[in-house]
Amino acid sequence: MEKHLEQELTELLAKLGVKLDEPPEAHDGAAAEATGVDASQHGQVPSDTHGEDAGAAAPWPGDTEGDGHVDDDALGSAELSLFQTSREHYGVFYRLDLVNASPQLRIFTPEDAGAIKMRCYLVRPAIGTPVRDWFLVTRAHDGSAAFDEARDTTEHHLLFAAGEALKRLFWAGDLACMSFPAEIDVLRLM
Repeated sequence: MEKHLEQELTELLAKLGVKLDEPPEAHDGAAAEATGVDASQHGQVPSDTHGEDAGAAAPWPGDTEGDGHVDDDALGSAELSLFQTSREHYGVFYRLDLVNASPQLRIFTPEDAGAIKMRCYLVRPAIGTPVRDWFLVTRAHDGSAAFDEARDTTEHHLLFAAGEALKRLFWAGDLACMSFPAEIDVLRLM
């Protein structure tokens, strides 16, 4: 039974583009056996794509907007990340990232239905809102040497404050009908 759960977890993580830190021979055999695909191909576009994007990471369906286009901001690399568990909502945890000088909050909530038993929401400040501009203004400021030395610490504290604002706005909304305050954009990822 443990082997079966390990194979299911390996398969699920591979679909999400996660590579395990196991020795390659142990992982390759288990993944190939579980999915019928060589583990070295997980997260890559099949080779029959006429060579255009061969070897590129395949977008996960959860990383798409409603129109089906990949959201480049959601896929961007985090410059700074914070992880938290919720004190007010049982079983909820947060990942807060600074991506391209803009905060992104991922809210993971427990769910009774589905194989993953979780939902994930991506919350970002709407264009034109002050929270979205905090980091751009801070980075654009050409100040003293002391300010430059404190810039990283300042961004860390700003990210924490932005996360608190995004959380409050998210929980003020209505999850059932995906209706939220105008200051945030919310996308259900899974």
